[in-house]
Amino acid sequence: MTVDETKICNEIWEEHKPRLQKLCMIKLSGHPDEVDDVISEVFLALCEQIEKRGVPEKPKAWLYGTFSHILNSKYREIYKARAKHVSLYDKEITLPYTTDLNKDIFDKIYNDELREFLKSELNENEYRLIQYIYYDKLKMAEIAVLENSTEAAIKQRHYRLCNKLRWLANKI
Repeated sequence: MTVDETKICNEIWEEHKPRLQKLCMIKLSGHPDEVDDVISEVFLALCEQIEKRGVPEKPKAWLYGTFSHILNSKYREIYKARAKHVSLYDKEITLPYTTDLNKDIFDKIYNDELREFLKSELNENEYRLIQYIYYDKLKMAEIAVLENSTEAAIKQRHYRLCNKLRWLANKI
């Protein structure tokens, strides 16, 4: 790059740099560490343009167009990096020891006590509905077929049963 080209590049850059930096800080407000990278890339692109093809006819339009292109590329980089980042909450963690035995014992005791309580407080039809929904994990349509009823009737029975269980929970 000649001395004249360097001088022209610096003049154009100094004229537009403050506005570009301000715009870049606004656009990348969530990523302030990326602002200098984008501004540097725009400046290098301007120098390369002047060196290879000469001064653009409309330097301001050329600069803002280049800035927009580089900024969009930076956005893509940021979002690709974000997609690669895996949160610890999303990742399944296996522990070196197992507590499955304790969990199984706890679940059995808890479920047995809960079943006994439900049997004592609910009638046979209500208890069977609870068993279908929560223990057998059947869908309402499947329960309707088993009960020789409609899905809407099963949903209504479930709604009433939930209200009864809330009432029982408040009574305890």
